[in-house]
Amino acid sequence: MTSPLSRIRPLPLLALCIALILEGSPLDGQRATGAPVRGVSADAAARVDALFAPWNRTGSPGCSVGISRNGATIYEKGFGTASIESRVPITPASVFHVASISKPFTAASILLLARAGKLSIDDDVRRYIPEWQGQPSVTIRHVLSHTAGLRDAFLLIELAALDGIQSRSDRLVSLLARQQGLSSPPGSEFAYNNSGYVLLAEIVNRVSGRSLRAFAEAELFGPIGMSHTHFHDDTSMIVPNLATGYTRLGQELRLARPRSGVVGNAGLFTTTGDLLRWASNLADGRVGGTAVVEAMQQATLLTTGRTSDYGLGLWFGRDRGLRTVSHGGGDPGVNAYFVRYPDQGWATAVLCNIDDIDSAALSQQIAEIYLGSAMSAPAPPANAPTSVPLAPQQLAAYEGLYRDPTSDFLLRIMVRDGELRGSPGAGFDEGWPTMATGPDRFTIPGTEISLIFEPSGDGGRALRIEGERETPFVFERIAPFTPAPESLAAFAGDYVGAELDSTYSIASNSDGLTVRIPGRQPIDLQPIDPDGFAGPLFGVIRFTRDSDRRITGFIINAIGASGLRFVPAVSCCPR
Repeated sequence: MTSPLSRIRPLPLLALCIALILEGSPLDGQRATGAPVRGVSADAAARVDALFAPWNRTGSPGCSVGISRNGATIYEKGFGTASIESRVPITPASVFHVASISKPFTAASILLLARAGKLSIDDDVRRYIPEWQGQPSVTIRHVLSHTAGLRDAFLLIELAALDGIQSRSDRLVSLLARQQGLSSPPGSEFAYNNSGYVLLAEIVNRVSGRSLRAFAEAELFGPIGMSHTHFHDDTSMIVPNLATGYTRLGQELRLARPRSGVVGNAGLFTTTGDLLRWASNLADGRVGGTAVVEAMQQATLLTTGRTSDYGLGLWFGRDRGLRTVSHGGGDPGVNAYFVRYPDQGWATAVLCNIDDIDSAALSQQIAEIYLGSAMSAPAPPANAPTSVPLAPQQLAAYEGLYRDPTSDFLLRIMVRDGELRGSPGAGFDEGWPTMATGPDRFTIPGTEISLIFEPSGDGGRALRIEGERETPFVFERIAPFTPAPESLAAFAGDYVGAELDSTYSIASNSDGLTVRIPGRQPIDLQPIDPDGFAGPLFGVIRFTRDSDRRITGFIINAIGASGLRFVPAVSCCPR
């Protein structure tokens, strides 16, 4: 299950503006780099230039921008600096890591194998990953559409303290293969999951006998003419024209962390021009055929009867009435977005080498410049919610810890500086802001998500969250719980998790429990009820008991990896 509000975070726009002012003047006479294109409105091109002018400065990362119409490139320029250390500007030839924009190409590789009769996307994954025996039946189609219910491998890595595994796709696949359960029944729910696309890359390797990189280069990139694109599975490889990735620490720039060699979910290196060639192929199916590109661009029907906005490696949506097909990518040092407006024959690629530039919003603004006359009118400002002032004591009445009884996920509601804020989990950060729009009703600014506080059946308070999915989430406020100190000793001991191949040591203290994972700093858990404890990384650890009330182990219910079972070491494994 996808946790509500887990992706909400405020954009650091003020910090961005301050940093750009402090970082220097325009690029010493250097202008945005790129050749003028015939047949393009000078006014429209100038307006696009203006969108990216704030980043076209000395010492500032920036973006490469490409636009095509009916397969012809009509605009391509670079803004800002590809290498601050060497003062190299971004140009249309700059190569960027594009993070999750990798997924459409992994999906296309799988579909090409299906077209060649090497596999069917309705095959059980276990046919190609036979060591994955503990899982319910999951098909390749489920994995492609993010409906497989897989636990997230990158969270599993943290829970197992497997340092260095991120650079080993075979070990990631082995970790996934050890899992004995899913977060949701296959096909029932969309939950974006990077693990599955690592699994798909391994299937390409096993079925074709070639790495995803080699397969994609031979079957996709070469035939399409994407000569500057590859899956970067060798981190020691030198890449000409590479745009270095940057991130911010406060107002200071820092190099982004090194990338792993794992590909499939990410790892694609490319240029804006190559992505525009890919856009043309999505339109005409020259490589792969129309059946492949049409399959990618069809919405996924869930077992509940609903459809998701994700097909086989691509998102679908509407921008002021116009159909869109897109995918974005974000990572430390990366913010990238690729979008097609298929009915208008239009495509845009915006690739940025810093993570606090909103490439999707900029792509939308570009579309408004060129396609605005075909778009429906924007929603009138009158529809925007109006803030209602609430007294401090009114806000304080909503504070507390709320729990979803179906998933054990938590949400902390708190007041900070006169503002009601929410934080997924037990509240270990400052959370995200809300705005009161009426008695017992709040909204998260910049979203369509509403928080409605209402009485619960037991006389307490419940929180209903609307606007993030078709069926609202309902959380119940739980009363503060303080256990007797002597009762905590019963939870202490060593516990083994076979799915993580890890042993946790749990110790009691006067306030709660402490978990020690080998190779990690101790993590404190706070009690939320007699057998439930919450902490960062874990979400909720819930202890289980037998009929005699003896502890038989615990289950981790974390966002992205729920139902992980641990048992006491003394009863786990025969020696």
